[in-house]
Amino acid sequence: MNESIDTAATPGGFTPEPAKARTDRKGRTYSRREFALSWASAFLGYLFCRTFWVWKKPAVGMIFSVCLYAFAFVFFHGQKRRARSLFYPVSALILSTAMFFSSSPVLLFFTFAYICFSFLMYCQTGSQSALEIRAGSLYVFETVKAHVVSPFRNIGAAVGAVSSDKGGKKIGKSFIFILAGTGAAIIPTLIVLRLLSFDAGFTGILDNIKKTVFDRLFSHLLSVAFGVPIGLFIFSAAYTSAHPAADAYTAENCEKIENRLKFAPGLVGVIFVVPLLFLYVVFIAAQKDYYAAIFNGAPPAAYSFSEFARDGFFRLCAVAAINAIVLIALRVFTQKTGGGKISPAVKIPTVVLSLVTVIISATAISQMMMYVSAYGLTRLRLYTLWFMGLLILFFIAAIIKQFAEKLPFAPVALLLFVVCFGLIAVPDTDAFIARHNYDCWLSGSTTELDVGYLGQIYPSSGPVLCEIAEDVNVPQNLRDYAKRELRAHASKSETTFSLPQILADRAYKRVTNPERNE
Repeated sequence: MNESIDTAATPGGFTPEPAKARTDRKGRTYSRREFALSWASAFLGYLFCRTFWVWKKPAVGMIFSVCLYAFAFVFFHGQKRRARSLFYPVSALILSTAMFFSSSPVLLFFTFAYICFSFLMYCQTGSQSALEIRAGSLYVFETVKAHVVSPFRNIGAAVGAVSSDKGGKKIGKSFIFILAGTGAAIIPTLIVLRLLSFDAGFTGILDNIKKTVFDRLFSHLLSVAFGVPIGLFIFSAAYTSAHPAADAYTAENCEKIENRLKFAPGLVGVIFVVPLLFLYVVFIAAQKDYYAAIFNGAPPAAYSFSEFARDGFFRLCAVAAINAIVLIALRVFTQKTGGGKISPAVKIPTVVLSLVTVIISATAISQMMMYVSAYGLTRLRLYTLWFMGLLILFFIAAIIKQFAEKLPFAPVALLLFVVCFGLIAVPDTDAFIARHNYDCWLSGSTTELDVGYLGQIYPSSGPVLCEIAEDVNVPQNLRDYAKRELRAHASKSETTFSLPQILADRAYKRVTNPERNE
């Protein structure tokens, strides 16, 4: 009889683990790859802390993005993953290029936030425990599970992977002892520092050490301290995805929750919405002065350009927020028809409310464009226009949803956001703002050129500031102002590796060429 060695059991009935696997105290089994990645997750946590203020170090942000998804790809190598999950790493890595092409702190921060969001969604939606094969009606539940449930299920898995190896356990204990010893040494060190602080030479040397060494060292130690728990979180999200287990957060349970919430008949929704619609009709009819002002290209007599634009934007925000809440309530709490379709009593008010929001959004965009045509662009004005345009797309998608009921609204909304965000984040919109304002001033469509604001959006505005400094047709005071802004930024020691910085440095070197100085 020839029995396989792999299936033979020991006298105690124990089946030995494969040679490449290790088991921790809780019975979780780890491969050599997971053991190595547990240490890599700690480095990712450290890198996350170094990247958080991403507009200061965009190059580090790009490194973090690549390392994060390289970690995920290695972790899931050889596993069967759901195809829908590929959207997240692809979109995140494309958007991460904004850290090289753009210099806007707001856009860079939201890019970094999306990269982190996408990593958790990639882990969740690619797992065999994902709620849906394709993104659908349970997308919101999936998002909650990806960020709140799954990453905490195996939060200690990284520690288990490290402690499953004898060498790793020793290194881990040594690291803990080092941290404990460092903490214990703080109090006596502070006491001695206080006793010796009377000596001016001693304190002078310490100040130099503090500026050159301690501040940087402390910054890195702080990143390590916060990075370790973040690394645990990252490893747990990937480990839970790679080792799916049964839990209460299933598609069936989520559908039951969704069905229980639908307790109100569709007629109740209509009764609730009708008074609101009546007020909107009256409101739109009463805005004839607004519409006349938009067509005439001048604000009403009681408004300045800025007041007119702000009034339209804040009014839109209030209307959009109210309508969004009402539409979500109609979607969540009203019952469907016997055939499982959206009730006509819900479709009609949804379409009407969405159209009202689109009309008010278009009006607000027109008001903002009047402001921009008079005074030029700023980051806030450009982001406001972008946001209002995105709102229009969202509410148009809500209208389409009423006629194409199989259309998953939440995934479509995310896709619209990613595409629109990519259009404003990846290109250097600050450079576009600087160029637009300068060209409008040269053409005479605007009467003022705010050189100070161009200095605020440096380095993207660097080439334009150099043009202003060199252009003999520009008034001397503006040329001098541009030169001061350029010198002020050139004197700063901190630089970032990005395309705007490279172009700004190149333009500045051309202006400051000794052979061309005045």
